Amino acid sequence: MSKNVLLLGGAGFIGSYVVREMLKHDYRITLVDNFSKYGHLEHDFLKHPNVTLVVKDVRAMYPVEFKGYDVVICLAALIGGIRYFHRIPYQIARDNNEILAHAIDCTLAACPEALFVYSSSSMVYERVQRPVTEEDAYSQLVPFTQYGMQKLYGEYLVRGAAQELGLRYLIFRPFNAVGSGELPMLDRQGEVAFGMAHVIPDFIYKALVKQNPFQILGDGEQVRTFTHARDIAEAMVLSIEKGVVNEDFNFCGSTPFNVADLARTIWERINPDEPMPPFEHLEAPAADVRFRVGYSEKAKEMLGWTPQYDVDYILDDTIGYIRDHFDSLPRKA
Repeated sequence: MSKNVLLLGGAGFIGSYVVREMLKHDYRITLVDNFSKYGHLEHDFLKHPNVTLVVKDVRAMYPVEFKGYDVVICLAALIGGIRYFHRIPYQIARDNNEILAHAIDCTLAACPEALFVYSSSSMVYERVQRPVTEEDAYSQLVPFTQYGMQKLYGEYLVRGAAQELGLRYLIFRPFNAVGSGELPMLDRQGEVAFGMAHVIPDFIYKALVKQNPFQILGDGEQVRTFTHARDIAEAMVLSIEKGVVNEDFNFCGSTPFNVADLARTIWERINPDEPMPPFEHLEAPAADVRFRVGYSEKAKEMLGWTPQYDVDYILDDTIGYIRDHFDSLPRKA
C-alpha cells in the first residue's frame, strides 16, 4: 500500500500525535491547518522531509488539492471545553459541518478510492448514562450539545456518502484525549478562560497557581474516562495499517474518574505538602454531561488495540508539559 496521506487539521492536539505516529511508518504527509487554535506551537515534525505543510482553511481548498492521496484524515474542527461548546454553538455546528462536507466532496471528486477517516467524538454519547459501545451511537437519544450533535451528524454524512457514492471510510470516537501538547485557553484579555479547554489542563493550571477556593463546574460528580492522545494516534494508524474499511471504533482509556476526585488527585501531585482548598462550585451549563465512559472491546477484537498509557502517565505527562510552558501563561488565580 502506498502511504500518501492528506491530514486536515494535522497541527492540532490529536493531529500532532497522528503525524508523529505516521512518520514511524514512513507515511508521506501533507498537513493542512489554519493554525486558528494551535498557532503558538512549533511542532518538531514540520521540518521532516516526509511532511509538507499547507497553511489554509480546509473550506478554501480545491478538489485538485486532494488528488493523489491514499488516505484523507479529517481532524479539522472547532473544539474546546464545555463552556466553549456553549459559547459558540451555531458557529461550531456551521463550521464543522462545512469543513467535513467539503472534505468529503473533494475526496470523492479527486481521489474516490482513498480511505476517508473521520474523527468523531465521545460527545455523541452525551445522553447515555452507562458505559457505551459502538452500537449505542445510533440507538440513543440525540446529544445535548451542538458539538455532540454535529459530530453525530458528521457520522451520518460519512455513512451517507458511503451508501450513495461509495466513499470508503473509518470513523473514530476518542474519549477525552489528553496529554502533553495542550495548554489552558486564553480569552481576549489574555486571561486563562476556565472551561474553554479540557478539564485536565484547567485543573493543572489551577493547582499550579494554588487557586483558593478551587473552582469546578457543577457538583464534581461528573464521570469521565481519559485517553492519552498517543494511544488514540496509535489506534488510528493501526486501523489504517490493517486495511479496515467502513467501520467505527471507540478509543477510550480504562480508568473512569469523577471530576472532584480528579481535582484532588491533581492537587496532591502538584502540591503534596499543602491541603486541598475547598471547592467553589460554579454553575455548570444545563447540558453538562454527567457520565461519559466507553468500552473499546471492538478495537481490541478487530485491531488488537488496548490503551497503554494509564492515568498516572497521563497526569505526569500533562503536568510536565504545562510546567514547561508555565511562563507563557498569566498568573491570575
